[in-house]
Amino acid sequence: MIKRTISIVAVAGLGLGLAACGKDSSKSGSGSGSAAAGTVASKLIMGGPAEFQTRADGLPGLKKNYGVAFGKYTVTDTGGPVTIGALKNGQVDAADIFTTDPSIKADNFVVLTDPKHNFAAQNIIPLVSKSKATPGVQAVLNAVSATLSTASLRDLVTQAVTDKKDPDAVAKSFLSAHPVNMSGKASGASLTVGSANFPENVVLAEIYAEALKSAGAKVSTKLNIGSREKYFPALKSGSINVFPEYNGAVLSYLQQGATEASTTAVDTALSKALPSSIVALKPAEAQDSDAIVVTKATADKYKLVSIADLAKKG
Repeated sequence: MIKRTISIVAVAGLGLGLAACGKDSSKSGSGSGSAAAGTVASKLIMGGPAEFQTRADGLPGLKKNYGVAFGKYTVTDTGGPVTIGALKNGQVDAADIFTTDPSIKADNFVVLTDPKHNFAAQNIIPLVSKSKATPGVQAVLNAVSATLSTASLRDLVTQAVTDKKDPDAVAKSFLSAHPVNMSGKASGASLTVGSANFPENVVLAEIYAEALKSAGAKVSTKLNIGSREKYFPALKSGSINVFPEYNGAVLSYLQQGATEASTTAVDTALSKALPSSIVALKPAEAQDSDAIVVTKATADKYKLVSIADLAKKG
């Protein structure tokens, strides 16, 4: 998964946008072998970034794990406005979009389930300096994780990005609606909470910070730091003590070529791969992962619930 800065912009001249982002791949079939004749997927146009055609969990993974091969592939962008506009306007029938994108709710898109874990788990997890991970701090952050679902995370992103609300205000509102009730649990703890430089991660960091404050901890924040290559060394050294992460993405960062996919498998591998100075707490149900997304009309027409349904005769 490529974590990116989320921006919702008007998509004017979508046809030009598609051309600018890359070529139409229809001449090479689906990009993962000839489309299986007569399947639902063989009738559909898939849209996504150029690299989705060759990466292990892209078209090759869909073919290997589900027997899904699309009739045509159109290069758009990385889960951004060109992809969303193309799906909404019918220029593609299915698309690679991140599960927390606000467009899923706004445009009534359908996220197809992935029972075979083609896409690795990307559960939200708090990473914490081992020296700061007191039982109270862990209890607070685990309580926060228990409140986070993919749908609620999508709503948080919508507020921060679409509605342009201040991330701290979004965090406080969320905790008001989902109180963790940990008064005094983190008393005596002094923590620095960090975030990467995209709105979703900033909101999560603010939620962690506000929850820890309400539990009695002394908290400072270092937000919008940048990429994992920049902030992970700070977490490892202890200059940052708490960070919202994505279990599959950080595992891939620490262990190139990792093949674990399910939440349990990813978390087990991650616990072994993390530096000794960092601990990973319980994963939230919430995930921000790649997903195959279709319009409701397409889902209804072909009775699509799972990615596997795309391989059915249609």
